Amino acid sequence: MPRPGARSPLRGGRTLHRYRRITPPGPGAFHPRRGAQALGGRVPRFFENVFIGAGISCLAAARRRRGDSIVLEAAARPGGLCRSERVEGFTFDYTGHLLHLRRPRVRRWVRRLLGDNLARHRRSAWIFSSGVYTRYPFQGHFHGLPPRVAAECLLGFFEALQRGRPGRARDFASWARAQFGAGVARHFMIPYNRKLWTVDPAELTLEWLDRFVPRPGLEQVVRGALEDVDDAAGYNACFHYPRRGGIESLVEALARGLRLECGQRVTTIDLQHRRLRLAGGEEIAFGNLASCIPLPRLVRMCRPLPDSVRERAGELRWAGVYNLNLGLPGPAPARHWVYLPERRFRPYRFGYASNFSAALAPAGHHAVYVEASYRGGRRPDRRRLRRRLLADLAAAGVITSRRRPVVTCELDIPCAYVIYDRRRTPAVRAIRRYLEQRRVFPIGRYGRWEYSSMEDALWQGLQLAERLA
Repeated sequence: MPRPGARSPLRGGRTLHRYRRITPPGPGAFHPRRGAQALGGRVPRFFENVFIGAGISCLAAARRRRGDSIVLEAAARPGGLCRSERVEGFTFDYTGHLLHLRRPRVRRWVRRLLGDNLARHRRSAWIFSSGVYTRYPFQGHFHGLPPRVAAECLLGFFEALQRGRPGRARDFASWARAQFGAGVARHFMIPYNRKLWTVDPAELTLEWLDRFVPRPGLEQVVRGALEDVDDAAGYNACFHYPRRGGIESLVEALARGLRLECGQRVTTIDLQHRRLRLAGGEEIAFGNLASCIPLPRLVRMCRPLPDSVRERAGELRWAGVYNLNLGLPGPAPARHWVYLPERRFRPYRFGYASNFSAALAPAGHHAVYVEASYRGGRRPDRRRLRRRLLADLAAAGVITSRRRPVVTCELDIPCAYVIYDRRRTPAVRAIRRYLEQRRVFPIGRYGRWEYSSMEDALWQGLQLAERLA
């Protein structure tokens, strides 16, 4: 067991501070926070704040409340989906994880955490459809499309503008047609979002799209149809990313100095007696509990729980993502990521990760990631899906006879996108209300069961830390 504060090696030579586990008091010991002997003669460790999951939201909160807190992580190292894997000189994230820092407080904090290991980029995002590349967002850049497709999209936009009734729509498919017209809906909005969410867009509500779907005005649309306009539409026009070490560099900075125990899987949470049980049998008592693990999983752990709350958790749906990463020879094209709306392609997006940071690939090579969604709870045939994605990347010109993969890395994200159907919001409200009344706080993208960014997760962690104070 390493001494307190000792640095233990991680994959690729990177290190994290690790801490010795706290030895529980002996049998029959007096518990300083309970004033009584524990059942069975063994007193559980007590922490005012216990965090389940070492995702960045919990790490952010624990960092601000570190004196009386512990973070419990089931995996071998912290970070959740913000980890990075090193394979033969390449560094691969779990798909693209970028920092869109809109809030000044979060931006200043991340800069302090990472110092000079943080670079700012101007987005270069594209769509590949009808055999050509056009700029993102599709609804503002028809230039370069085949004339028939461009005309259909432009005329459809004019018709939608004349009708002017997107506010009456109640589902995403209807809203896309009313907002952008039939052409944009048919060639991008509906097929792309069907692939991403794995459900019919008519099943999706509108709660998630405010900042994630740009809505260009008439002048932008006309200009984007007549010429190649490189504008900055959308929430992700600029982003930040570590210069070295992949996105896990942020995790390492957040985790430094925390009381963090990896390999500690929580099995049950006793809400009545304020204790949780670990897979190894140990119990830990808590004052407050925060969790960034997926909300349905958290609900399954909790006892006692009304049937009504448990049933609400059963209504929640999600999509998983299979992420194939490739190391390719030669330089990367000058693009960050590319959307694939057409049905002929199985993935919905691919990107050139080494354009975020040249350190993600060895000299003379570049790193590519590609993403394909699947229905939550239905694991795909990975071998078959891998072959399909490689074929699709070849069809899109990413893989050629001169650019064949020298390294591959398959990563699975069983819970990636929360599906916003009509049952999601009432269910989440009921679950959170019940848990928060008992000082159990779900946070982060999967704890709050929402579609949100890394910055949102950090912000929620900071806000929770203030609430716990």
